[in-house]
Amino acid sequence: MAEEGGGGGGEKSQDPTEKRLEKAREEGNVAQSKELLLLVSLGTFVLVFSITIVKSASVFLTTMKGIFTNIGLLSSDPAILYTVMQQAARGGLQLALPIMITGACAVLACGVLQTRFLFRPQALKPDPSRLSPMKGIKRVFGLNNLIEMLKTLAKFAVFGLILYIVACETLRIAPQSERWAPPHLMSELKNWFLYATLLVIIVQCVITVMDELWSRYHRFSKLKMSFQDIKDETKQTDGDPQVKAKLRQIRTSRSRRRMMSSVKESTVVVTNPTHYAVAIYYDQNAGSAPKIVAKGVDELAFRIRDTARGAKVPVVSNPPLARALHTLPLDTEIPEEFWKPVAAIIAYVVKLKTPGARVGGP
Repeated sequence: MAEEGGGGGGEKSQDPTEKRLEKAREEGNVAQSKELLLLVSLGTFVLVFSITIVKSASVFLTTMKGIFTNIGLLSSDPAILYTVMQQAARGGLQLALPIMITGACAVLACGVLQTRFLFRPQALKPDPSRLSPMKGIKRVFGLNNLIEMLKTLAKFAVFGLILYIVACETLRIAPQSERWAPPHLMSELKNWFLYATLLVIIVQCVITVMDELWSRYHRFSKLKMSFQDIKDETKQTDGDPQVKAKLRQIRTSRSRRRMMSSVKESTVVVTNPTHYAVAIYYDQNAGSAPKIVAKGVDELAFRIRDTARGAKVPVVSNPPLARALHTLPLDTEIPEEFWKPVAAIIAYVVKLKTPGARVGGP
């Protein structure tokens, strides 16, 4: 995993921003677990081996039979020696190629998925800074290498213990194997091999989970920022005209979504009726004046009216009042000069919602 430094003074105690995380990824700094690659290799090997073991054993026995049948003629006839060597090489390739090809493809796919299809040709360029003796010493005696060394020692200890247990059990049943037929012997050897590799894979799964968590934590920690870093990044980002325009667009879009949501909760929508629309909310229990919760002209006015009708909010046509209210700021209480006409409209709406009430115009 590439190291990621950062400029800016102060303690780097703040979580990295999305921009910093994305920039680090573009530079090749991604959380990658070597243990996951090893686990995939082991799993692929065991899977392919267990599928091809019957054919592999047959090829192995046929090859060995050919060698032992002609063993007396090997020294006297070079042609027979060549034929036997060909058979042995062919048998070895038949055993190894499926495992090698499948394993390589699985590891490649795992690496690609870990980096999310990241490819950086720049990483292939020579970097003189990597040849710095001081940086090399820091890497050798750094925390990363210490953890890697401890992890390797722990793996050797656990895997050694597994091999010891399997070897002891194999030696225990070895005297009985003399009476077994070759197919039975091959079956037992296969079972013990799969048992040992299964234990190794289980241990490797635990190590992989721990390594993956550590890789992500370590990368996240290295990318942490100081307050000054965040301030500089914000200044740099907000200074870009395209970014500013995009931010304005996002804010406007969010504001309109909130406004349309407020229309559904409004008491009444006053319209021009085609060019202006103003949504008013009034809570008679709150003891405050009615409030403008949404307003718009032309297309936005149409959307307000359409949303109101969909939410069964009354839409009342009053062109002079709609134009006057549209000049007022959003989310403000209606001034006293408009109380009388607005009160008349609200009273009309209340009557509309009252069953059996006689309703006239607002």
